[in-house]
Amino acid sequence: MDELTIVAEAFDEGGPSALEAADGRRRLEELMRPAVPEPRRRRWRPRLGVGLGLVAAATAAVLATASLGDGEGTPALSKERAAEQHVRARTFLLAAATRLESGTKPNPWTPPKPGRYWRQRTLRGQAWHVVSGGYVIYTEVRSDAWQPGTGQGRGHFAEKAEPVGPRTPEDVAAWRKAGSPTRWRAQADGDRLDLARDAAPPEPHRPVYILDPDTEPPSVPSRIATGADPAAFVAMARRDAGFVDGRANELMAGARYIGDKLAAPKSRAAVLRMLAGLSGIRSIGTVRDACGRTGIGLAAPWVERDDGSVVEYQLVLDPDTDNVLGDQMILKKPGKSGMRPGLRFDYTCTLTEGWTNETPH
Repeated sequence: MDELTIVAEAFDEGGPSALEAADGRRRLEELMRPAVPEPRRRRWRPRLGVGLGLVAAATAAVLATASLGDGEGTPALSKERAAEQHVRARTFLLAAATRLESGTKPNPWTPPKPGRYWRQRTLRGQAWHVVSGGYVIYTEVRSDAWQPGTGQGRGHFAEKAEPVGPRTPEDVAAWRKAGSPTRWRAQADGDRLDLARDAAPPEPHRPVYILDPDTEPPSVPSRIATGADPAAFVAMARRDAGFVDGRANELMAGARYIGDKLAAPKSRAAVLRMLAGLSGIRSIGTVRDACGRTGIGLAAPWVERDDGSVVEYQLVLDPDTDNVLGDQMILKKPGKSGMRPGLRFDYTCTLTEGWTNETPH
């Protein structure tokens, strides 16, 4: 099921009206260029500690999850095509906001009557290019965060680093050809470092909450209180720090807020409407997240990184619940990264989230 079918089912209108489509095209003529890199260039650090990131002998299903996209040489979108994708994104986001408020789809929000803990499990990953081997390996970390429901007492945060190694069939083949090494000299975003199969990733991982991951996460009662006020919630989303430039930054920041299930539906819906008002955001149809789940992809204009590579930030939403499944950076042009276009460079998946009365384990 694609996003137009979803919207048609929600409104029984078969998609956006001619007036809305024309409005979208006019907006994009003025506010958006085709999908080319944003003009600002800012060094983008690996997002292993952000919001909304296997063994070489993994199954084919797992191996296939790290590579997707259009590849090198993909022509820039025409203004007409970009306008069409923008209208689809805007229509989908507005419909999702309406569904969230009306409860016409499964409502993920739990009223503010906390259990013992609010628990969130995530998976985050980062691609690294092996300098001498010409293939790509990944670091991955599974995080398990338990926040006290009352805001009192100690929380619990655990991490498990998955074995470092290749994920795609092409990279597995190249790794085997190189003798199946377990130590590598690798690079990403201009940085070079030594990685080992069973070593912890080079950067700390933290739970994904609505604030900057380098600060302490707010308590559960604080998150519920903030999420009860749509205006305050949107204001926080607008000023939240991001990790890339331009519209990609705004979509990434907004994703953290629509993904906060402790917030009231009306507040999350307000952020969805804020995102619907952004120029340059496009609906790219059905995509898979890094865990192999299928969702509706929303993409921002491409971002050029310091090594000359170009990436596309994608937010992946569950078509059945409008929940955030995860986000990812897809490499569009390799620059000096040494990686092939279409590669999933960086990603985060939300695995489970909700109240629990279990004891942290």
